[in-house]
Amino acid sequence: MARAATNFEDEISARHQEMIEDLESISVDNLKSNGVQLSFGGKTFKFNDLEIVEDDSLEKRLRKEYKEKLNDQQTIIREKINAKINQLLLMHQQKQQELDRKEKNIKRKYADMAMMPEISEKHMLKGLSVVKGSANDELVWIYRAVYNPRFILIADGSFHSKKDRKPIPSRLVNRLKKDILIVVKTKKERITSLVTKKTKKDNESDFELPSFQHYHQTNSGNDCWGTWTWETKWNSPDDIMKVVKDGEAVLEVINQGSIATRGPLGLPKLQTLIDSVKKVVSVAPTTESDVLDNDDVWQAI
Repeated sequence: MARAATNFEDEISARHQEMIEDLESISVDNLKSNGVQLSFGGKTFKFNDLEIVEDDSLEKRLRKEYKEKLNDQQTIIREKINAKINQLLLMHQQKQQELDRKEKNIKRKYADMAMMPEISEKHMLKGLSVVKGSANDELVWIYRAVYNPRFILIADGSFHSKKDRKPIPSRLVNRLKKDILIVVKTKKERITSLVTKKTKKDNESDFELPSFQHYHQTNSGNDCWGTWTWETKWNSPDDIMKVVKDGEAVLEVINQGSIATRGPLGLPKLQTLIDSVKKVVSVAPTTESDVLDNDDVWQAI
């Protein structure tokens, strides 16, 4: 943009100089008369052959007078030309500054934008969507998940506290089952956070969706994922889908040894779950959580 501005100003300056030179080339010395013509009494008389009596002093006086008048007119015209040229340059500079400002804003906005990934209808049908985040290069992925705890790890009370995964009775499973959102934030190619959220706001005045309260969420709204950790880098929406699906599977197991909240709002108290499962014979799990080892879900810290 600066190069274009310089070329334009150079061009204007050159044209300005040409106009001034053309103006100053006009001289009184170039004014000549071919003969004399007089009109009076309704008749015109032309004199071609006259006896010329030279009077140098008269000619000099006339030339001086006309030269002064011509110079005065040249000065006036020159000032007008300069004023118009300056107005044109000022207008151009103002336009150039406005274009430069807009160009900087566009570049800054483009630099701050996170490129939207190639997310398809396939991902949408599986419950995954994505929006731009508030920070630079940030994306917010939203997965429509189900909080569906089906097992609880109960310690046997021994010194080395061995844990046994027991099924939660179906009547309590139904009370525990909730539609939730798992929200993943990424910055460039890195996954920076993974949290659970409610599917709707509690109050219209809320600026964002509240955290989903469960047994492994602290009072500050942070989810404790036990010893399970997600991949910190991603390349495609499929990588995000794997993370949220694994997180959803981790939530199927409640670990008695690493509880953050014993009575989450809207869920049965932890002691109610413990008392109920102790009455049920342990059965082998048959859910998606089988893909995760016991060490991956809700281990005590």
